[in-house]
Amino acid sequence: MKTLSRPVLQYALIVTSVALAVLVVNNSRYKRHLERLESNNTRLVEQLDQAHKAPAGAIELFAWDIQAMKKKGLADPVSQIIADLKRRRELIPYKGTLGGTMNFYDDGKIWILTKKWVLAYFEDGHVAGYLLLEYDVSQGGRIAWKTIASYLA
Repeated sequence: MKTLSRPVLQYALIVTSVALAVLVVNNSRYKRHLERLESNNTRLVEQLDQAHKAPAGAIELFAWDIQAMKKKGLADPVSQIIADLKRRRELIPYKGTLGGTMNFYDDGKIWILTKKWVLAYFEDGHVAGYLLLEYDVSQGGRIAWKTIASYLA
């Protein structure tokens, strides 16, 4: 076996060192880029989780309507209106079937349409329907409900 000459070995060492330096620099760049992507991904996942947890919210509930409700005693009007409705199963004019209980089970399917109306999906696990309700917030944050229309889907 023939030994390589000293200049060839030096050249190979220089080329290898340069290649290694380029790899280290690129690795550092890609690592920073990956960290930024992971940070963005974490932020987007949190936003998506919040979107899934949040109630359907208002379609036409204006800022001044929300402020008026706050003055009447509701700290978080949208959430409190939805929570209050969910406690009012008696507003559903249908009985459950096959042992089910009619209720408003999904916050995401309760839509506050305006400062006076709510559209709400209800079900018992077998049968489902919708209610159009009128509501009024009085002093002290009390909410009164009136069923306007309903149907089974």
